[in-house]
Amino acid sequence: MYIPLQLRLTLFYTLVLALALWFFGQTVYAQAEQRAYSDLDSNLSSRAASVRMGKDLFLSNPSSLPLILPSVDSLGTGGVSIEVLDEHFSLLATTSGPLKGGTQTFLDVPSSSPVPWDAQVAHTALQRFNPQSDMTNGIFSTINFNGQRVRVYTLVNNDIGTLHVIQTARSEQDIEQSLGDLRSLLLRGSALVLAFALVGGWLITLGVLTPVRRMTRTARRISTAGDFRQRVPEKSWLGKDELATLASTFNEMLATLEALYQQQQRFVADASHELRAPITSIRCNLDLLAKAPDLPPEEAQAALADAQAEANRMGRLVGDLLTLARSDASRQSKQSQAIAVANGYKNRNEEKRQVDLDSLLLEVFRQYQPARENGIDDVRQQGPRLLLQHITPASVPGDADQLKQVLVALLDNALKYTPYEGTISLSLTTDERFAIVKVSDTGIGISPDDLPHIFERFYRADRTRSRDRGGSGLGLAIVQSIVQEHQGTIEVESTPGRGSTFTLSLPLAPIHFK
Repeated sequence: MYIPLQLRLTLFYTLVLALALWFFGQTVYAQAEQRAYSDLDSNLSSRAASVRMGKDLFLSNPSSLPLILPSVDSLGTGGVSIEVLDEHFSLLATTSGPLKGGTQTFLDVPSSSPVPWDAQVAHTALQRFNPQSDMTNGIFSTINFNGQRVRVYTLVNNDIGTLHVIQTARSEQDIEQSLGDLRSLLLRGSALVLAFALVGGWLITLGVLTPVRRMTRTARRISTAGDFRQRVPEKSWLGKDELATLASTFNEMLATLEALYQQQQRFVADASHELRAPITSIRCNLDLLAKAPDLPPEEAQAALADAQAEANRMGRLVGDLLTLARSDASRQSKQSQAIAVANGYKNRNEEKRQVDLDSLLLEVFRQYQPARENGIDDVRQQGPRLLLQHITPASVPGDADQLKQVLVALLDNALKYTPYEGTISLSLTTDERFAIVKVSDTGIGISPDDLPHIFERFYRADRTRSRDRGGSGLGLAIVQSIVQEHQGTIEVESTPGRGSTFTLSLPLAPIHFK
């Protein structure tokens, strides 16, 4: 079942607030109730004590009634009703309703209140009374009288040698009314707070989740239309926060995806264009041979040779594409492994073998030795002069075949764009962490406009300047891919008309670290 996140968040912290309000209300109500009944009990006991200690109760002379008790009111006006009884529970004195003069209340025989207020507790108090003990503990009880609850306090007195019972009583109606008002206030206040919490929570979550909804709509439009130019608004009236950072990161991801998508589209178009030419040539030559069976042997042989050359070219192009695909897959796998290692997972891949880079460079140098060593004096047959300089022993972790492919590609590229009378030099040095290989030439150089793009796939600055038209435009892209796979870097410096220098940096094997 789909439940919007906004609704779930609002209901969640509204529920949390409701629980907090319930706990607070229960605590406040319990404390108020305890305090109210404690004050009631204290009032009843203090009034009973004042009667017991009064010296104006002349119980031996009933004709002296009515008697006066200080500061007592009758039941029904919110005050305390008092009854004084003998040991046979005959009423000796009680409070009357009206006040007569000042703050004094007269005692008189009652007309409506029960005598005693609580007979059962009065019997119990007399049974528990111990004349030998100084303890005069009273007993609290609650009865129902005229449809209301009445709190009664019973105390036994033995001041003049005669037992008598003092009962003070007061209605709980005012306390119940006050507690009911407090309960109603807490309920109404909690309901109002929860209503505001619902509305405020809904508005807050609406403001928080609005950027997320914009991201969702943008992602849906991209998924539907394939348009990576879409961007999410990053500005927020709340200022810079986590969601604004998320929107910025999302836009960066979209920019990267747009660049990759454009690169992929360009790559597919360039690959299609490069493959179309050899396929068209092969098809034309085969059509020619099929439609002209009486073609002279020389022309037929030339057509076959041309078809074979184009097939070889297409094979090299497909091989280069496969090399790039494997390199991309390997680099993505290594990135995943690096993330796994960063998250605490062990890397179970075997360590790369150490490659003697100086020996590999010497091997490539011997492979490209000029033809003059074989007695050839023609400069055009010899090609540019190849020099070896600054060879320092160095070992790097990696794949020897791939590193050799990098060196061969850089030399091929230098030979392609260096005049016959020019010079190509190789060098290998080391610093604290890297082995540095430099391939320098005195060729035609690279223009500043083309320099940022030379490592792009199928990019060739000027095809007319290359003596070898069979290049696919993937050589330097493969070089960069292999170097990145070996955690290295490649840079180029070039001056048009004076030559170029490619600098390859590879991390040294651990034995070389200081």
